[in-house]
Formats: sequence, C-alpha cells, structure tokens
Amino acid sequence: MHNVALRVALLSLILLLVAPGPASAHASLVGSDPEDGAILAAAPAAITLTFNENIGNPAYVTVTAPDGSKVDLGNVRAVDNRVTTTVADVDQKGRYTAAFRVVSADGHPVEGTIHYTATSGRTVEQVDPPDEETFIHRHSAHLFWGILAAAVAIALLLAPLRRRDDKKHA
Repeated sequence: MHNVALRVALLSLILLLVAPGPASAHASLVGSDPEDGAILAAAPAAITLTFNENIGNPAYVTVTAPDGSKVDLGNVRAVDNRVTTTVADVDQKGRYTAAFRVVSADGHPVEGTIHYTATSGRTVEQVDPPDEETFIHRHSAHLFWGILAAAVAIALLLAPLRRRDDKKHA
C-alpha cells in the first residue's frame, strides 16, 4: 500500500507541475513613441505608450536622464489603450530610460521600461539605472505559498489512503 501512496503522490505532483495554468490576460506594451531603442536627434517632448487593451487609472511613468536624474513630467494620462505624458527638456546627450506601471483591464499591475537615446545636448556622465527585479524576485512569496499549498493538498489527499493502510495492518 505504501507503493500506491507514493505513486499517487508522484502523479499528483506531476499533474500540478504540468497542468495548464490560468490564462494570462494582462495588458502588454505593443508600441511606444519614441520606440524602444530609438536613436533621436533630441530628447522627445512627449511619450506615448500603446497597449493591447484598455488601461485603467492611475498610470505611472518616470523618465531617467542619462546622468541618472529624474526628468520632470507633465500630467500622465491613460485614455483607452494609450498612456501619454509630456517630458521636460533636460538637454542631455545619452540614453534615457522611461519606466511605466499601469493597471490592466483585469486589475493586475503591468510594468516595464523602454529606452531611447538622444544624440544632441550637453555631454554628461552616463549613469545606468539599477538592475530590475526579476519575476522570481517579485513573486517569491507567491511561489512559496503556492508550493506550500500544493504540499498540504497532497497530504490531505493521501491521508485517507494512509488510514486504510493502517486499518489493514491492525
């Protein structure tokens, strides 16, 4: 009977790992102006982010200049599937980073970055933005609780089999 319990536990674990998860219907960035990786004569006066579905409010955008300073932005507006904001002129030559955080139609936050380079302006020392967190780092608590819940579920499923095995040996 121990062999059967072990097989059931292994099968349950395999099914949990290979079973299709819920559909991911979060919004995703499908375009931007300026485009990600664009090389421009001057830094843009506005940024537009376009998503594959409507975006809820609030929407957040930050722009980091080549020297690492934050760039002043106008009002960030989310209308339908577009997020727009005006960008102050900082007159710096180099790579800019625009980070965004929006809420998709299903209520989940979506974040990301685009980069663009200005070829004119005053020369400054380029400061790279800090490394971004990975998916695993952001969701490590969810993964821990999911694995714990799966272990408890397997234990609860196997408990009746264990009781039957004990009754046969008594």
